[in-house]
Amino acid sequence: MRRDTLSWRIISETLLVLGALAIGLVAGMIIAYLMGAPPLDVMGTMLSSWKLQPDLVAEYTAMLALTAASFALPLHTGLFNIGAEGAFQLGALTALWVGYASGSLWLALLAGMTAGALLVGLAGALRVKLRVNEVLSTIMLNWIVYWLLLYIVITRLQDKYYTTRTVEVPESARLPWISLAGTSIPSTLLVSVGVLVVLWILLRMARWGLLLRFTGANEWSSKTRGVPVGLYRAGSMALAGLLAGLAGALHIVGYSLSIDVTGSAVRNYGFNGIGVALMGRNDPLAIIPAAFLFSTLLVGSNNVEPIYGVPKEAGDLIVGIIVILLAAPEAFRALARYAGSWRGGKG
Repeated sequence: MRRDTLSWRIISETLLVLGALAIGLVAGMIIAYLMGAPPLDVMGTMLSSWKLQPDLVAEYTAMLALTAASFALPLHTGLFNIGAEGAFQLGALTALWVGYASGSLWLALLAGMTAGALLVGLAGALRVKLRVNEVLSTIMLNWIVYWLLLYIVITRLQDKYYTTRTVEVPESARLPWISLAGTSIPSTLLVSVGVLVVLWILLRMARWGLLLRFTGANEWSSKTRGVPVGLYRAGSMALAGLLAGLAGALHIVGYSLSIDVTGSAVRNYGFNGIGVALMGRNDPLAIIPAAFLFSTLLVGSNNVEPIYGVPKEAGDLIVGIIVILLAAPEAFRALARYAGSWRGGKG
């Protein structure tokens, strides 16, 4: 009976995702038609952007997969982590600074992960110990990190010759690219996929993952059985920050190598990761294709303007509609779980 129920849930969820994707694509074709462009060609270009710019799609996929996991992991315990944006930026900044100073790839990655874990872990500790709403605290921390990043980039790390960006990570602290199917892509993608596979195994097959999900599913029952709910919640936030910090560090040592003075090179990965997590139903393995789809559409929306004259804003609107339709069901379920966990007590 349980297998039949599980199979039906998988089938129904798959049909729901395919239906939402189909509706989103039709909406995108309507928008393209209204813009005076050939609908099928526009959507074809958006969906095939991974062929045109495989390196950019691979990098977006890697970063969004990790920031999506940063949102999804605490959600399993009933917490909303909006701090992946700040952790990503802080991880990138710390990795750049440490990598530039030490010339070590491993120290740069470790510094980025540690910085992200401490930042979001702080929000988790405030939630558990003082009942400070983690949504508010992570949003405030995001802004603190943003302005701190701009200050340090301009006053401490600005390149003396190219004043629009920081110094670059030295060769010894860079992550090499890999050749795949006749093209070169950043190896950040392989690292990201590997991390999410390990995370899925821990969540589904390890005792730690079982108790973590049990905490979010039934807080009262978890407490009565001696599960340290507060510890699991704070720990999930710290680990979430580590994932986002790792993403920022990988972006610096494996792709961008520097940060521009406006901070745009490390912006919006955390916020976009929320949509990717909901598209992937907060499952680490499902997040990987969701990140790939989102990245493909995102890169494709930039290509339709020079090719078909469709304004970038219209391309972004198409992406937004598709993402909202795919993410909406899980978003409502997540909000319902979050409301229940907040009413349930201090955690």
